[in-house]
This record gives sequence, C-alpha cells and structure tokens, in this order.
Amino acid sequence: MIVKMKKISIVVQSKDVEATLKSLANAGVLHVEHQYVPTSDNILVLEERYRSLSEAIKILSDTSKTEGHKNPEKIVRKILDLVDKKDVLNEGIKKIKRDIGLWKEWGDFNPELIYDLEEKNIWVRLCRITKKQLGQMPEGVILEELFRKGSVIYCAVITNGETALPFEALQLPEQGLREMIANLEREKEKLRQVDEALQGLSKYKNALLSHQEKLASIIQFSKVSTGMGRFERLSYVKGYCPMNNVKLLEDIARDEKWGLVVEDPSDDDNVPTLIKNPRWVEIIRPVFQMIKTIPGYKEVDISFWFLLFFSVFFGMLVGDAGYGAVIFIINLLCHLRFRDLENKSIFFLMYVLSVCAVLWGVLTGTFFGQAWLSQMARPLLPSLRENANVQALCFFIGAIHLSIAHAWRLVRKAPSLKAFSELGWISILWAAYFLARTLILGEVFPEQARWLIIGGMTFIILFTNPTKNIFRTIGSGIGSLFLNVINSFTDLISYIRLFAVGAATVAVADAFNQMAMTIGFGNIFAGFATSFILFFGHTLNILLGAMAILVHGVRLNVLEFSGHLNMEWSGIEYAPFKAKGDQDGR
Repeated sequence: MIVKMKKISIVVQSKDVEATLKSLANAGVLHVEHQYVPTSDNILVLEERYRSLSEAIKILSDTSKTEGHKNPEKIVRKILDLVDKKDVLNEGIKKIKRDIGLWKEWGDFNPELIYDLEEKNIWVRLCRITKKQLGQMPEGVILEELFRKGSVIYCAVITNGETALPFEALQLPEQGLREMIANLEREKEKLRQVDEALQGLSKYKNALLSHQEKLASIIQFSKVSTGMGRFERLSYVKGYCPMNNVKLLEDIARDEKWGLVVEDPSDDDNVPTLIKNPRWVEIIRPVFQMIKTIPGYKEVDISFWFLLFFSVFFGMLVGDAGYGAVIFIINLLCHLRFRDLENKSIFFLMYVLSVCAVLWGVLTGTFFGQAWLSQMARPLLPSLRENANVQALCFFIGAIHLSIAHAWRLVRKAPSLKAFSELGWISILWAAYFLARTLILGEVFPEQARWLIIGGMTFIILFTNPTKNIFRTIGSGIGSLFLNVINSFTDLISYIRLFAVGAATVAVADAFNQMAMTIGFGNIFAGFATSFILFFGHTLNILLGAMAILVHGVRLNVLEFSGHLNMEWSGIEYAPFKAKGDQDGR
C-alpha cells in the first residue's frame, strides 16, 4: 500500500540551521523539498570528490583482507594515478604491438644505420610496390626484394643520392624489431607492477566504501542547507513525512523550539511515494527496482496483484518442471552463498517463481521437454496438453486480470456515478473474451454475451462523464468507447503470448532431446556429444525463458494491467533526509 503523507514546514532562526538539520537527519523521516536549487562551489567540489571515490571503488577488486586508513582521499588519488598510468601503458603496449605486427616480416634491422648511410649519400628506402611499378623504376636504382604478399613486393630500394621514386617509401620505425620486443616486455612488466599495486590497495576497499557513505551524507546535508528558504533572520525547510512519523517530528519540534506546520498535501504538490506491504508481498520489490517503476502518490500499489499474476505467468512461460527445479537449486545455492546479504527478497521471490514452474510442469507432464515423458507418465491435467484449452485459459486469465483493474477503478471512483462506467468496461472485457474464443478457437458466440456488449456500451456512454447536459454526456461516452474498445480487445488477445512462448519452450526442449537421442550413448564420444547437446540446449532454453519473463511476464502487468488502471508510473521515490555518517568536515 502507498503510505499517506503529510506536508511539513519547519521554521527556525538562521543561526540554528546546522543544529536543526542534524536533528532532522537523526530523525530520518523527512523527504526534503528544496526551495532553491541546491548548488554551490562547496557542493561541486564534494560531488567531484564523490565521483572520484566511486570510480576508485569500482576499480578495486573484492578481497578478504581489509584494512582501515586515516586518509581515504590519499588512497583515492593513488588509485586514480595508477589507473592513469595503466591507461598510458596500455596505449603504449598497443602501439608497440602494432609496430611489431607491421615490421615483423621485414626482419630485425637498426634504423639508425640507414640514417647513417644517408649522411654518406647512400639512400636506402623500404617500399611496397606492385609488379607493374617494377617497370617504372628509374635508372641507377638497385632494388632488393625481401618478400612478397600476393601481388605486392616488399623491397629495399637503394640509390646514390636522394633520387625521386614513382612510389611512396615507408616511414622507418623508431627502433629495430629486437628493441621493440624488448621494449614490449619492459612495458608489460611495468603494467604488471601497476596491477600488483592496485591489488595491494584492494585491502582499503571497505574503508573507501565507508568513506563514500559518509561523503554522500555530507553532500546531502550541504544540499539541504543550501536549498533551504530564507527570510530575514529566519530559515525554513519543507518536505513530506509519513503520517505515522509526524508525532516524532512534533516531539522534536517541541524540544528544539521549532515552528512546525503540518498539513495535507495539495493536488499540485509533488509528493513522494513510500510503499509498505507485508513481508510476503515485499518479495516482489526487486522486480520494480529492476524496471525502475514507481507509482505516483495518488495512484495505486499493484504489488500484490503483480506478485500473484507474475507467478502465474512465470509458471506458464517457463512451463517445465525440470527447468523450475534447476532454477530452484541454483537459487538455493546463491542463497547459501550470499546468506549475509541484508535484503534476501530476490531469493524468496525466485523460490516462489520456480515452484510455480514446477507445478505447471507437473500439471502438463513437462520435464525437460514433453515428448520423451509421454510414454512413461501422464500429466495431472491432460486437458492442458491441448493447445485450444491453453489458449482459452490464457484469454480467461486475461479477462480476470483486466477485470480486477477496472473493479479497482470502480472502488476508487465510488460513490461517484462515474463508477458505473467501470462496470461497462468489465462487461466489454468479458464480451471480448467470448469474441476471442469465437474468432481464434472457432467456438459459437454465446447469445447471452450480446447483452454484455449492449449493457457495457450503455454504462460507458452514460457514466463515463455524466453531466446535466445529456448530449454532452453521451458524446463524451461515445468518444471514450471508440477510443478504448479496440484496445480492450487487443489487450485481452495479447495474453495468448503465455501460450505461444510456453509452447515454444516445450518445442525447443523436445527438439534438442530428439537431436541428442539420434546420436545416443553408443560409445564415449557419442555419449559426450549427446550430453553436450542436452546441456547446451536446455541451458539455452532456460535463458530464453528468462528473457521471455522479462519481456512478456513484466509487460502484461506493467502495460496491459496498469494501462487499464490508468497508471502513469509518474512517482518519485520517498528518500528521507537521513544521517548515514558524521556530517562534520564539510
């Protein structure tokens, strides 16, 4: 559910600003709304330090050996200097490798000796020429062929004095091949030493992370201070606080002698969104964090319905008990490996999702494919092996899913007459359900369903925007009907993707099984090839299933369902001004 907020205004004397902000940070409940753009030279410097620190932390590898340091900024500078040095070395190594590749076939020679010959009026130039250019050679020129590549001749052209040539000579390298190779090894050794130095600094990673948290707190403190409103000798800060935390602010205001105003947010306020749910519903939060969607404060929290239907979609899209078991085991191993992780929601979510895949696989008799198992066991629900039945189930799930959205809107609109328009859309959705079964599955359209269309259209036309002017009411209703009726039908049809992707998963599994069995396990080589095909094929299929979840499972919730709820996902996350470290040292 979305937590109700109160708009908070705090007024203090300007001389008490720092103490006030420290108290607010310690309380950690006020989402601050800046009155002025929070920028200053000090903030810019702090943000640059933070960027450098973040860059340094990314470079360091994880290590079990940890150590503190009294001057983290010095470590950061050292890391970034080493990184700059590493970049220079890498560029130098690339250039040397290019030069070696260019001159390797010419052999080892000292360019300085060629320059010495020039001073004695003997010119030696290295050239690439074609057979046609051989006939254009001036008189008195000595050409020494060194090697050929296709039709190109690589040669040394020797002249007495600087004679003009009808082709271009190559620019000589700065050093000979042997010296290039030796230089390459020296640069590689320097690079190795830089890597060792960076590895040695990894022991300070935890110290830098701690410093990063402190620096972030200092930046936040500075921004809140800079963004405060000011009037003569008074300063004020505004923001939003969850309703159940208002008393905490009132107690602090009483003790600190603040001026405090608590009021309900207006329609024009940009209120942040804080979502709180039971722990078993909270496991879906990682999905919302991954797709970066936050409902607006005046919208609704769909976490429960998202979790419920996402679990169903996962089971149908993966659709294989074997795959579900593999996902469950991998998730269990990851859970054990990262047992110290503070937020374990993702693991519990994956347990639920993998069990759903196993259940659907058991119902349909699918375990690493279907064909091979048909001869040994029957599915619990043989009817789910029929494509038409699964398609009909998809349409039914879609009708239920979208009807819940409109029923929710009906409750939110009540007791307004506009709520009746949602009954109309629910009727249209179920009429679309029967129409889909008729058009796609070839069933007879029920006579009773016609009343769903008539009743639905009537409710939509009359109650979408009821006014005293009946003509305006009807016009508005007809406009809404024509704009959205086709979308309702296509949205319902789109749930057939659950069948299509699930069927594709089974088909791919069966194809790899059949391919592998044609080779068999007759000998060790055949057994190895068969095992590889099975492993590769089913691994690929699981990965494709994971992609299908992100594309289709999420889409049906975030677009179709949310669209019928008229959600815009326009929210900003509740981010309270909170003390994460010492704010001193700004």
